[in-house]
Formats: sequence, C-alpha cells, structure tokens
Amino acid sequence: MVNFLYNNMKEVTVKHLPFTLCALLLLLAAPVMAAADCPALVRQAFAATDSVCQNTDSNQACYGNSHLQAKSNGNIPNFTFSQPGDRVNLSDVKSLQLSPMTLDTGEWGVALMHIQANLSAKSNKNLMLLAFGDVAIENTAPTPTAADVQVGGKEAVNVRLLPNVKAGAVAVLQPGQQVTAVERLADNSWLRINLPDSGETGWIRGDLITTTNDLRSLNVTQADQPNYRPMQAFTFSSGNDQQNCAEIPQDGLIIQTPEGAGEVRLWINQVVVKLGSTVYFQAQPNGDMIITTLEGHATVEALGISYTAVAGTSVRVKLDADMKPVAPPRLPESYSVAAVQNLPVSDLQRPIAIHAPLTDAQVAVVQAQQQTQSVVSTVTTLATDTVGAVADTAAAVVNGTVNTVGTVVDSVGNTVSDVVNGGDSTDTGSGSSDDSSGDNDGGGLVDTILNLPCTLLLCK
Repeated sequence: MVNFLYNNMKEVTVKHLPFTLCALLLLLAAPVMAAADCPALVRQAFAATDSVCQNTDSNQACYGNSHLQAKSNGNIPNFTFSQPGDRVNLSDVKSLQLSPMTLDTGEWGVALMHIQANLSAKSNKNLMLLAFGDVAIENTAPTPTAADVQVGGKEAVNVRLLPNVKAGAVAVLQPGQQVTAVERLADNSWLRINLPDSGETGWIRGDLITTTNDLRSLNVTQADQPNYRPMQAFTFSSGNDQQNCAEIPQDGLIIQTPEGAGEVRLWINQVVVKLGSTVYFQAQPNGDMIITTLEGHATVEALGISYTAVAGTSVRVKLDADMKPVAPPRLPESYSVAAVQNLPVSDLQRPIAIHAPLTDAQVAVVQAQQQTQSVVSTVTTLATDTVGAVADTAAAVVNGTVNTVGTVVDSVGNTVSDVVNGGDSTDTGSGSSDDSSGDNDGGGLVDTILNLPCTLLLCK
C-alpha cells in the first residue's frame, strides 16, 4: 500500500488531496522505504567487497565499498585508494576514514585488510580485518626497514629474546647463515632480526654479524619495545549513533585469525590484544573500547592488568579523548544478542557461528577464575620486582606468611645470589656463543618463579 501511494503520489496530489496531506504521506512513506533499503544496502556492500577484494595480498588494504578517504604514509608514488577494488600496501597507509550509512546516496564504507602481524611469512596465512561504517583507523606501526646480515666467524650464535646476554635464547644461527635485520639499538650493539621460518623476532649481537648494508638505515628502537609490523599496531574509533534500521551492524571492525594460526598479538589504541579467534571491536573517544569475542578468545591488557574475553563475552577498556587507555580492562561481561546478530560473519575468510552470550551464572564463574589468575600473576610480578629486597615477600602475598624472597628461592634449591646472577651454568647444549666474557643462559628469577611448587602459587 505504501509503495502504491509513493509511486502515484504526483497524480493523487494534483487531483484529489490537499498539499499538507500529501506532505504527511511522504513523511510516513520515507522511513518505511529507508528501513527496507538498509539491509539491501548492507548485503550489496559486503557482496561487492567479497567480489573486488578476493585477491588481496598479505599486508594489503582493499577498498571494498564507497566511501573511503585514505592518507598515505609520506610521499608514496602511485598511491591510489579512491574506488572499489583499489589495493595498497599497509606500510603505505597512514590513515583510513570510512563513511557512515547514507541511504540517499547509497554510501556505507567497507574496507578489508590482510595483516601478517606476527604470523610467519612462509605460512601464507594472514589476519583478516573487516571494517564497516563510521570507522577511522590510523596505522601506528613504524614504516618497516630491513637489511640482510649474516653470521660472521666460525661459531654458531644465539638469538636472544631481549638484547641482553642474560636473556633466554630463542634460536641458534649457524656460521654464514643469512637473516634479515629489521631494527637496531641506537649504538648498533644489538640488532633485531626476523627469525627463520617464524613470524617472531629476536636479538643478535651486532659484533657477531657481517653485512654490506648500512645499518644506520634501520629503525632505532628500545630494548623493551615490541616489534610491530604494518597495521599490527593502530588506533581506531567507531561511530556510536544508532542506525536507521535494526537489521544492520553497528559501526566497528571484525578481526579474525586464520585456522590453525595460534595466537596473534596486536596493539590497538595502546592496548595489547592477543587473540586466536573472531573478535568484534568498537571504540569511542572519552568512552569505552569494547572487545567482543564471537568465537575463540581475546586477552586484553592495559595498564598492567589483563583479562580474557572468552566466547560469549566482552571486555571493556576506558579511553580518553586521544583513544588511550585511562583504566585497566574490566572483567568480562555478557553481550546482548542484538549487539552481534547482524555482524557479517558469513563474509569472513573463515565463516563461523556466533557464540551465544554467556548466562549470568557462567559469567560469574569466568570472572572468579580470572580474578584468581590475576592474583597469582600479581604475586609473580611482585616476587620479580623484589628479588633484591629480602624483607619483601612473595609468599606473604599468596598465603599471608612472612617468608622472605630468599626463603621462596631457597625452597627450590636456589639462592638469591644465584637468581640475581642468572646461575653459574654454561651454554653447553647448542655449541653457540654470543658473549666473550663467559656469561650464560641461566634462567634467573623468572624461571625460578615459574617452577615454584603449586602449593605456593595456589595452582592445581
């Protein structure tokens, strides 16, 4: 009936009805039409994205549906990202702004990205990021640098977790083996390299390698600063206005890890997110970033506190006007069916069924478990920080006793001195070296704490 009135409005207006009544009918008809067109526009936008973005390569962004605005990361020649199907390298992208739904023009911005993050380049697997609606994204990962280097001398050398000969070895390189350095300390004493056959990185001493490249071209970093690849670190915000119809997803982005890839690490709005799953993100300035796990899990860490959003729950982090965290994450909470039921999970690289929201009783169990885990984690951190102060105790935090850190260490057969100095054992298994002074790979306090008896740490 509404369509009939709309299609014949001109004739009815002229011949039979007063002008004011015609205007009223138009106002009544327009919202009904908008509601009917919303789902169709969404389906069309995602179908178009599937079609034009199916060949998106690793570390690329694809323009899925109009309208998007992109800024390049510096003076990038031939940077074009202005119509559906355009693809650009993530390292060339400074920022993206997607348009909210505009029914009269048929606009609703959709962008797709394939992100390597910390996945191995040899695996040909990528993280998928699908952004839609009123979303702004800024790439905060540094423009990548690289230089080929090779192991000098006739001995194998260790690749360390940190640029310190006391840090654990994560790999061993053979004499003459070539690897790619991606960052360096300011004095070139250590280089961060890509580990062979892995998506991870490690550190090697600068005086143990040879190269024909100028190492000054590498990015300078700090010893404790993680290495983030293009768009592995970003800030984003999403609109919070309710849409004109209930059948479309609220503005945000979905991130999905590939099958069998394990856990992927991201830095989003200066919050560490480790996920092995499909997760829906929303964020507003002076509001919350909401991390909603549709399947799998997502561990969220901010200001030294971490909680995990298991499937069926969300974790919130309070943000300031600059999209930075101002409070630790809140405990997981259940989400509503309405908040997730229209998300485009069938358009992902790995279609899923959205997990049902957890019940209040299930959420209470999850919260209790994670609060207990948080206490144990805090105890471990306190013990690490107070190893030099005998009067401080880890055991007192756990069970209310007055045991000293020295007693805790002695309970597993190590002295405080051994813990501080990293032990007296030598690096005998690998036949590798990275320190002429004879320092070794002793595990130190972290290994000691991790091997404390379960009775002490209240574990099962």
